[in-house]
Amino acid sequence: MTQEKDEIEITNKIVAIMDICSSSRIIEDLLKTDNIKVWRDLLIRMKEYLSTESPKYSAEVYKFIGDGWIILFDKPCSRKKILQFLSRIYQEFERYYDRVVFPELDTPPEICGLTFGLDEGKLIQLTMQERTEYIGRPINMACRLQGVLNEIDIKGGFRVMISHRLFHSLKDDLGDYYSHKTERPLRNISEGIEVFCYRLFLSDTQFGILEARYGTPDFSIDVTTQYTKNVKNGKLDVVVCNEIAERDPHKGVGKMLKVKYVHKGELHTKEFKEGSMIQLP
Repeated sequence: MTQEKDEIEITNKIVAIMDICSSSRIIEDLLKTDNIKVWRDLLIRMKEYLSTESPKYSAEVYKFIGDGWIILFDKPCSRKKILQFLSRIYQEFERYYDRVVFPELDTPPEICGLTFGLDEGKLIQLTMQERTEYIGRPINMACRLQGVLNEIDIKGGFRVMISHRLFHSLKDDLGDYYSHKTERPLRNISEGIEVFCYRLFLSDTQFGILEARYGTPDFSIDVTTQYTKNVKNGKLDVVVCNEIAERDPHKGVGKMLKVKYVHKGELHTKEFKEGSMIQLP
């Protein structure tokens, strides 16, 4: 156990906080039908997968936090390598969840799967009760970044929020991992001030709406949230109308919907007339 007289041990790490979306709701559902064993088995399977695969990516499975894990990566480590590992973790979870957990749910949550927050920096390393522990701002920062991923982000295909510093400190090509700069307030970190960060896809096959505007050349409104909520199973299949926009921005005039979206890692923009059918991607 670390003693007061010992020298402070500092280590540089990249921190990934992994969270299982809607875990509380899933657990409550499974408890009602006495099927909680499938959830326990999923957690065991994920722990075994992480333990087996982490050495290949210079990663340490540091701690289980109830509905996810803290994973630490040694520096230097390429951003692409980190995202490859997170993508494979995500895919492993999805396969097991779809095959074993989903069939046992009475009311499956609309939002499920994994999300991640990433930051880097110095951690203090110490031993407590014969366990290696880490404390430091990067863990808090990664946790807050993961926490600001909202329903619109997730439905839009974004599963990772990465700090501005980490994004720019690792210079290798992102490849198919599309990124989008955003600003978010981080609780207990930025005192309500919005900070720059980047939200990322984990796969080049995902579809996500970046921006949707509805109206006329003279006046249009932002309807990104409304149309993102209508994305089902990775597709947008609706009619352009005032009802989805929740208002008529220019009464008596024909309107257009302009959608900026990402598919297979590439940025696209398309326009649709009021009353027409959208089928994206």
